[in-house]
Amino acid sequence: MKAKHEAALIASSFIWGTSFVSAKIGVEHVDPFLFSLLRFALASFVLLLILIVTKRFSWRLFENKLIWAIAGFNAVALELQHLGMTMTSATNAVLLIDINVVFVAIIAFFILVEEISKKVILGLASGLIGVVIVSTNGDLSAILTGSFLGNVMVFCAGVLWAFYIVYQKEVLMREQDILLVTCAVILTTTIILLPLTFLFTGDYQIDVPGGVSAIYTGIICTSLAFLLYNYGLKGMGATMASIILLLEIIFAMIFAFLILQEIPTVATWIGGGFIIFAIAVISMNRNRK
Repeated sequence: MKAKHEAALIASSFIWGTSFVSAKIGVEHVDPFLFSLLRFALASFVLLLILIVTKRFSWRLFENKLIWAIAGFNAVALELQHLGMTMTSATNAVLLIDINVVFVAIIAFFILVEEISKKVILGLASGLIGVVIVSTNGDLSAILTGSFLGNVMVFCAGVLWAFYIVYQKEVLMREQDILLVTCAVILTTTIILLPLTFLFTGDYQIDVPGGVSAIYTGIICTSLAFLLYNYGLKGMGATMASIILLLEIIFAMIFAFLILQEIPTVATWIGGGFIIFAIAVISMNRNRK
C-alpha cells in the first residue's frame, strides 16, 4: 500500500514537471490570459464532474471567504506565471516558482505563528541569492531586459503561491474532504480568471498546439496531478511530499532540454544550485518538526 502512495507522489511530480514545458508551448500559441482561463475551466469541469458522480459536491465551501482569498492569490499567480513565461524559459520558471517553499516558512511564521529557525534563515538567504543569479543570468545589467521582467513575474507568482499554500493549509486543517477543497479553489479561481481574461486578452485565437497544451495542462497537470498528490500525501506524510519540489525541478529541466532544447546557462546551474539547496534545507527543517 505504501508503494502506491509513493508512486502517486512521484507521478504527480513528473506531471507537474511537464506542465512548465506544456505551459511554455501554450503561451507561445495562445494569449497567456486566455490560456490561464482555458486551463482552469477544463480542470474545473473534470473535478466538478468527479464530485457530482461521487455525490460529494457541496456549496458550503463556496461561501467561505478564505476560499475566495486563496483563489485570488492563485489566479493572479497563474496570470503572472503564464505572462512571464512568454519572456523567460521553462527552466527558469520552475526554479523561480518553486522557491515559494522558502517563503512559505516565512509567511507561516507571521500567519500561523510557526517557529522560524536558523535553517529557515539560511534557506531564505540561499534562495534569494539563487533567484538573483537566475533572474539576471549572472549579469546585473540584464535588469533592463525583457527576460529579466519575465523572471521577476514568475518569481512573484511563486511568492503569491506561498500565501496560497499557507492559507490553504489553514483551510485543510478544518476540512476533511481534500477533493472538495481542491475543486472549490480551482472553480473559484476560474470565476476570478473570467473578468481578467476579458479585460486583458488581446487575441482570442486558439490554434492546435495551443489547444492541445491547454487540454493537457488543464486535465492532466491540474486535475489529475492534484488528485495523485493528495492521494500520495495522505499515505506518505511530509517527508516524501517535500521531495516532490526537488523532483519537479529535475523533471522540468529534463523535459525543457528534450522538448524545447533549452540548455541551462552556467548562471542557471549555479543559481539553481542555491535554490535547490534552499528548498532542501527548508524541507528538512519541516520534516523534523
